[in-house]
Amino acid sequence: MILSSFSAVALAVIFPFVWAAPTIKQVRSVTTASERLGLKWIGGNSTLPKVLVLFTGGTIASGSAYGALDDTQYGQLSISGELIIARNPYLFNHSQLAVSNWTTKDSSTGTNDALVMNMTRFAHDALCSEDSDIDGAIFTHGTNSLEETAFLMDLLINCGKPIVGVGSMRPWTYLSFDGDANFFQAVMLAGNPDSRNRGVMVALNDRILQGFWTTKLTATTPDAFGQVMGGELGAFLNNMPYFYNTPTTPIQKHEFDISAVSAHPSYPALPKVDILYAAREFDGRLVLNAKSNGAKGVIIAGTGNGGIPSGDKEISEAMKTGLQVVVGTRSPFGASSPARTSTWAKSGYVHVIQARIMLQLAIASGFDMKRTVDLFEGSLRKAIGQPL
Repeated sequence: MILSSFSAVALAVIFPFVWAAPTIKQVRSVTTASERLGLKWIGGNSTLPKVLVLFTGGTIASGSAYGALDDTQYGQLSISGELIIARNPYLFNHSQLAVSNWTTKDSSTGTNDALVMNMTRFAHDALCSEDSDIDGAIFTHGTNSLEETAFLMDLLINCGKPIVGVGSMRPWTYLSFDGDANFFQAVMLAGNPDSRNRGVMVALNDRILQGFWTTKLTATTPDAFGQVMGGELGAFLNNMPYFYNTPTTPIQKHEFDISAVSAHPSYPALPKVDILYAAREFDGRLVLNAKSNGAKGVIIAGTGNGGIPSGDKEISEAMKTGLQVVVGTRSPFGASSPARTSTWAKSGYVHVIQARIMLQLAIASGFDMKRTVDLFEGSLRKAIGQPL
């Protein structure tokens, strides 16, 4: 039957699907960590290494309202991670960059375990997931506690990809700002294939430092950071990284499972661990006070190779109630060596600042005091033939 013109028009109005093929919307599945995490890459050359910038601010992003001679009273002005990148177009000759912002108005990254842990979880996902398309990462940080975040990440992110901590000792308004060079060098380090399997590193003042051993040795000068042990990994020549040796791993390093740590009731932060400084007439009641204030562990910066002048009775009392105690040395270098019989753990060559983080992770991982002693002392006792 042949339809009249009127009938054809009527049917087209009533049953439009008869006359038009259905439109199928193509939905492309997410295939990379970058897409899944919403990262936007800056840079025109897609063949260059992708370096994730975890931006937490710090002196590198701070300026002074008091002029170009001030490097102690700054903080009134600030710039973003994107502006730091825009200051240095040379970055795009060597890398693609994406900024993940971890700044907050409420608290500093340096004073907030939960913020640092969440950033570490994000970095672990970005770098270590099966869909990761990212070659390495850097994190900007205030230098007051940069070493703490570097050490934490070093124990929790261990898939071989480079992570580099970077900051500056001078604000960007200062007449010889060190942050631009430090930032550039950190990106070059994170994007370099030779940086793989070296753990977390720190790039400051033309030095390549090992995150596990790095500490801040001076308060205000550009050459502020050094290593308590292990030696520097390398240096920057023409702003490019040069390594002195092939990759190595510190004997006292323990790789913790970030999933197990995150399952602890302290999530999203970490168990509370305090640091006490020992001197003549050390008051052991400070340890009891720490326990009553919610501490799950205490680090004591002991004298010499980890001595505690007094307070043994109170420390033992606190430990009977479940407090874990690790004793390091207040000296900047050297070991807190094991006693023949362990009452508490001695930190070995791990500096007290880093020992606090290691103990936090151990407690979050379910370690009891005996296992914590083995964590800190095991390799030292084996070396000197002194069993637990």
